[in-house]
Amino acid sequence: MAIIKACSFANSVKNTGKECDISMVAPAMIICLPRSYKFTENDLLDPDAWLETLIHASITTRAFPLFGQQAPVREVTNDTAADTIVELGDGLKVFLRYGMYNRTLETTSGGLCYASALQSFLKSGYSIIEIDQQGQMLCRKNGDGTFSGLIIDFMYAPAPTLSDFKNTPYKNRFQYSFSPVELVNNGIILEGATSLLDKMGLINSKLVNSTTVQTTTEIYFGVKTECAETDLVDLIGANLGTHTNNFVVTNKASGTPLVPSAAAIVGGEIKLSGTFVSGQTYYVVGSAPSIWKTNGANGYDASLVPDSRIEITIP
Repeated sequence: MAIIKACSFANSVKNTGKECDISMVAPAMIICLPRSYKFTENDLLDPDAWLETLIHASITTRAFPLFGQQAPVREVTNDTAADTIVELGDGLKVFLRYGMYNRTLETTSGGLCYASALQSFLKSGYSIIEIDQQGQMLCRKNGDGTFSGLIIDFMYAPAPTLSDFKNTPYKNRFQYSFSPVELVNNGIILEGATSLLDKMGLINSKLVNSTTVQTTTEIYFGVKTECAETDLVDLIGANLGTHTNNFVVTNKASGTPLVPSAAAIVGGEIKLSGTFVSGQTYYVVGSAPSIWKTNGANGYDASLVPDSRIEITIP
């Protein structure tokens, strides 16, 4: 925006012709994005592929869809703070600032695992894209022709609402606050995002130590989801278990990576073949979600260190 003289009011007001009545309806999904991330109209030519790529990106550039069809928004509470206007001694009113928009979304889905995920966004500094029940997308238009998420001043997950015997079910809640100035001056509504409402974030997963005896030529382990402990070897099969680049093996003492020579599923577990040293311990963790996606094991993340990682000691 150009710098103008503060008293040049004619340069700051806008014409008042009305052209469009489109506005957002109740939200169905929000997508949390790094504040520095920008996208263009070309990125949205295939919105499904665009969002899938962002969901499987590295943790520092990843998009996190919240709610949508997988955890439907059941309640929306808007708590708009009052604008600050002071009245001076002679009766003159002076406008100081707009009050913030405070939105709380509630869902009956997800249980405590989802509550924990929502709470992790406290002080995260992410921006958001809001998608409403009609598939309209609210985002930020930038001065360089790109788009990004709306700048959010505050976000956190209030404690879940506990159920009772009367009329209150368990509900997970998420709140975010933003400025009316940000919404009115920088907000833009795009259409055609309905297909994005069935997307959800990655499911945290972990490697599991095996009771099978490890050898100097073969190591064994399982893979399960973190919350429900779903067996991903059984669920995904060959797309997970037969690609050597789906897992990262590192010598714990030296930090030297070891590239497996083969990967297979044996007895419901992953078997990685290679040359392992007796008495040495190896870290094993999942590769980046983008690699799993390429190999057909998309939707899961077992790359988090140390949460997803295991140690295997060779006898």
